[in-house]
Amino acid sequence: MTAEIKLNAGTDHDAEPMDNFERCPVVSVQRATARRVPAGPVSGGPAALSAVGSPPGFVSEPSLLKLREGEDAILPCVIRNQGPYIVVWKKDRRVISAREAIVARDTRYSLVEGYNLRIAGVRPSDQSSYTCSIDTEPLTELTHRLVVLYGPVVTTRPSSGVLVLERGKEAHFECSAAGNPKPSMFWRKQVGLLPSGEAQHPGSRYTVAEVTRQMAGVYECVAQNGLRKPGVGTVSLQVQYPPEVEVEHSIVHTGEGSEAKLVCFVFADPPAEVRWIREDGYLHPSRHRPSEEVLGGTRHVLTIRPVRMADFGTYLCQALSFLGNASGPIVLSGAPARARVTSSPIGTAPDSYQLAWEVRSFSPVLEYMVAYGQGKANSTSGETSPSWREVLVPPTGSEVVGDSLHRQQIPLTKLRPATTYDLHVRARNRHGWGDVSEMFHFSTLARGEGVINCVFALSPRPVAFSRAADSPANLHLQSPSGRQPTLSGGRRHRRRRRPLKLADWGARGPM
Repeated sequence: MTAEIKLNAGTDHDAEPMDNFERCPVVSVQRATARRVPAGPVSGGPAALSAVGSPPGFVSEPSLLKLREGEDAILPCVIRNQGPYIVVWKKDRRVISAREAIVARDTRYSLVEGYNLRIAGVRPSDQSSYTCSIDTEPLTELTHRLVVLYGPVVTTRPSSGVLVLERGKEAHFECSAAGNPKPSMFWRKQVGLLPSGEAQHPGSRYTVAEVTRQMAGVYECVAQNGLRKPGVGTVSLQVQYPPEVEVEHSIVHTGEGSEAKLVCFVFADPPAEVRWIREDGYLHPSRHRPSEEVLGGTRHVLTIRPVRMADFGTYLCQALSFLGNASGPIVLSGAPARARVTSSPIGTAPDSYQLAWEVRSFSPVLEYMVAYGQGKANSTSGETSPSWREVLVPPTGSEVVGDSLHRQQIPLTKLRPATTYDLHVRARNRHGWGDVSEMFHFSTLARGEGVINCVFALSPRPVAFSRAADSPANLHLQSPSGRQPTLSGGRRHRRRRRPLKLADWGARGPM
């Protein structure tokens, strides 16, 4: 005979194991072949759920949350008919909480107003799917998607941020950027334009075919997606090249007893050794002192004080490195500097011109040479070298301003009316002739014209006007080039019977 044991499921133990028979009442015992019901959990099927009412479920709906980095996230999980079931929060497969306890180590997690999950100060790494689950069989789940919006974060290559190349090599700049939304990127140079002439080059890559020392500097990869400030990554381009020397002034004018400064600029990478030498002599340590301080890494100064007669000559600023050598010559001269003409380019008479100039000389000026001739614009022969007149002018009447500035003026006579002349001046002292001035152009007036100097309101510099005596209704503008375009205007007046004098302009103004 066998006995069969049937158990009625209790209302409080539907989901509990049936190992403990004392808690499970016996409904009936039949004399028959004995058969025991295997132990195990009771299925949470519809028959069992009907005994306790409606199954648990969610009031909250699945959602997609988009938050900016640093904001707080609240992921809702409102449950109806929870009963005895356990509620668990998971990030992907990693458990965050069980029942009311936070089991994750991240202290930013918390449960608020029941089972709503709060994440304080979201980070890009928080972007994921979050699931609130009820341990029914099968599981009842509610999943939210969290998207974190954040500004660009730039990574450059090489990762060291320094790119060292020899002159003439090819340079590659590359970067990448993380961010949400996806950033757009471009390259720029921190100071000035890119070698290609662009202010910005779009994309994550930029290439320079052959680098020069002028291309050295800091290059920036800029990424932007509209959130906060753009992300910036930098690469410093270091171009190695042999030394190059530039001088501030190839000729330095000075005088005995004065102080002179010889200045050169040295460009080299790696830095070069810089020294001063003299072509036809040696440097005296007490009077020839090189600069100890190198300004900006390039400027070097040799100070000579006091200057003696033996100091005049040629000096070399020399730079040396393992990539090569270079030097720049500077002449220390006692001769006068280049003269500068200061008189107006528009004359005040038809057959003469008052010439004025100035020159810097640390020694007394012994004489000047003035050379002038008719300009090509008035030459009818077409010759490129018109005959010039040279006049030696003594320093008589010269005005000396300060210690070294000499001013002089002379009249040039027997000139042609309405003619443009070219002119240059040079000075001589006991050290020799100075450099010739830059070419100067001046013009004489036509016969019967007078000139008044005034400032035209729309011109950035003084403009000379001339008015013909026989044309009182017209104003003639005489330009420095000698051309005389006519500016017509004003009220008509009856013709004057006498020539117009300069006094008429000063007392009455143009008619």
